[in-house]
Amino acid sequence: MSRARVTEGARFIEVIAPGGHFVDPMIWLLLIVGFVLGPLKLLGASWCGYALPDAIAGLVLLLVALQRLVARKPLFAASDLTLPLLFLGAYCVLEVLNPEAPPVRSLLGLRSWLLYTAFYFVGLYTFRSVRQIERLYALLLGLGFVTALYGVYQWKAGPQAFASWSEHYGQYARLAWSAQSGMVFRAFSTFVAAGTFGGNMAVLMLLAFGVTASSKTRVRWRVVAAALFAVMGAGIAASGSRGPAVLLLLAIAAAVAVASGRWSKLGVALKGGLMAGVALLLIGVLIGPVVGERYSTIFDPQAFFWKWFGPLAYGIRLAREHPFGMGLGYTAGVPQFISDPSIRELPTTNIDSGYGSAAAELGFIGLALFAYFALKVGIEGVRAWRRLPAGRLQDLLLGPALLAATYPIVSVIAQPQAALPSSIYFWLLIGMLIKAPTLERALDADQLLRTAVHPG
Repeated sequence: MSRARVTEGARFIEVIAPGGHFVDPMIWLLLIVGFVLGPLKLLGASWCGYALPDAIAGLVLLLVALQRLVARKPLFAASDLTLPLLFLGAYCVLEVLNPEAPPVRSLLGLRSWLLYTAFYFVGLYTFRSVRQIERLYALLLGLGFVTALYGVYQWKAGPQAFASWSEHYGQYARLAWSAQSGMVFRAFSTFVAAGTFGGNMAVLMLLAFGVTASSKTRVRWRVVAAALFAVMGAGIAASGSRGPAVLLLLAIAAAVAVASGRWSKLGVALKGGLMAGVALLLIGVLIGPVVGERYSTIFDPQAFFWKWFGPLAYGIRLAREHPFGMGLGYTAGVPQFISDPSIRELPTTNIDSGYGSAAAELGFIGLALFAYFALKVGIEGVRAWRRLPAGRLQDLLLGPALLAATYPIVSVIAQPQAALPSSIYFWLLIGMLIKAPTLERALDADQLLRTAVHPG
């Protein structure tokens, strides 16, 4: 294809998606679908709940890949994370041949490992401007606000309000944690698990924190972001999930560590403490002091630390017994809400540990590759953020930088396989973060599409 036609294509993209990329609306649609998948699956539309987001995600990846090929650019551009991700992906493909795993489960597991992780390349190739990430944040924080409100409402209404909706909803009505005063219901909002609900709220709270901490953002938007931070904190409390609280604690510590200068570190710590205080006040009003009993166990090794260390040790023990692992899909990736016996009867187990899950499925070689990849995400994410000059882009990408910095640690408890919708926007944002220094070198990120330079 001639260079003139490629240039015409670029101009067409600029017209239909000013300041962004032509796949942006499809990504927004995918995110909206991802945030409402829970009711679809729990009400019985299981195949639709799995096939719809995968189809949209596959179409996004296909269009981005075709654009690269038409423009005569390499399908896998050089970046700080490309080789670690390709090594891990290639090993996952080889694991399909593992005789320990049924072929159907291997294919389902492969989809869970790679389909949404590939959105790293979507972020890397389609990130064009600050306006683009602002629109993405507006959508994500809006969805987070709505699902947090519904989660708090669900907690207050109690499980009896939805227990009769379907068999699956009846089972979820029994989700609870034990307090001295009795059993406390765990809300799950529009997701398929209380932990997934809480985890998404924590990730989105970090994006809101970056907006609120930015001195380059208008005051009214900073106030709105701080309010959203508090509401989503109430969502975590309603979910009763402790992992998201650990992520937030680690992220605040990382924010202080990556800030440059004593006063900057102090400012980040004060802003984080103030926002946490407002969130705790709202939690006290909406949820009540009972949640304090739940979250105080975070600092009790017997009640919390060993909960995660045990599954990690179990995964490593499986790797010792099966050096190449039990195969893809053994710990995650097999659809839970499909009644087909050929799916439900596949041999699986539950391991609440990221590294433990990788060891159980991929063996020691796969565990080493995943650990290397996770470490590179943390290191290169922080390096990319630090290379950005002080300004609006660096402020907005503070949240993704904190997600990257904590990824190697959080992977002790968070499984690497796809968990929608967070897997979509997590890897999308990591790709944008790695691309960001290239945007700055193009002189003006907001005007990038008006130049002949398209990094990546």
